[in-house]
Amino acid sequence: RGEENKRQASTAMNERSSRAHTMVILRLRQRSPGSKAMVESTLFLVDLGGSERVSKSRANEGIKAPGAVKVGDQERERVSWQEYYSCRERITETNNINKGLLTLKRCIHSLIEQQRYLKEGRQPPRAPFFDSKLTMLLQPAFNGESRTSVVVCCSPDDEHADETVQSLRFGEMCSSVEHEHKDGSAGTSEAVTQALSQIDEEVKELEKAILQKERWEWRKTIRKDLIDEKDTGGTVVKKDEEMELGGKGAVEFVKDDGLSKKREVDHEVWGQVIVGAEAENERREGLLRQRRRLLGKD
Repeated sequence: RGEENKRQASTAMNERSSRAHTMVILRLRQRSPGSKAMVESTLFLVDLGGSERVSKSRANEGIKAPGAVKVGDQERERVSWQEYYSCRERITETNNINKGLLTLKRCIHSLIEQQRYLKEGRQPPRAPFFDSKLTMLLQPAFNGESRTSVVVCCSPDDEHADETVQSLRFGEMCSSVEHEHKDGSAGTSEAVTQALSQIDEEVKELEKAILQKERWEWRKTIRKDLIDEKDTGGTVVKKDEEMELGGKGAVEFVKDDGLSKKREVDHEVWGQVIVGAEAENERREGLLRQRRRLLGKD
């Protein structure tokens, strides 16, 4: 079924080229007998699309610009928007594949830099996992609680030597990423699970109270604006003067001599705001911050 759902197409390099990355994520949740702590494990199975050079894959062949070609008064050829996007399908897929792979390479490089910065006692750089959907999904596979294996596929052909070297260098980068796995005691894990459960229960009760108490209310705010009183300029209507577009009644804008006065005016602005559950919302935000800290996300 997974093979059937893969997007494949023919290019100059491969008759059955993968046109997207393929990912299967399996999650298993289990509880030890006599324990309330839940343990969740995740297995990522990923088939990355191969990096492509457009000059070799020729994914940009047949691209047409939208519009029409006219010779004299006769229209000889027209390319609709549907045809335009259809002919760009291969190059769009190539761009998406290469973007994900480039971001993944940057993330691996950032993880290596983080190791070096931590050894030097400096603030480590941020890994750009959220710069592409691929790396965003793969982020858990590169944290300290994971074990990751990378299989690099290369071509033995001389004509693809550049791509082979780049692939091997990427594999070498991946092998340089190290994480120190710290096992927490069962008591600590169970205590955290119990604390999270208590927080979740209180958050549910607070959300029920918020739904009951919150209401919309009209509020007035005063906005101060500085206006320019152009009392030294203005307009003059000349009833007997002919206008360019026909008819009489030309309007002349008198030049401002720069002596206008500045005046501050108050504007009343009315709007609706949600009120009635301020204390509950504040307590809820505090509990959510505490929950993030327990999970190590804050």
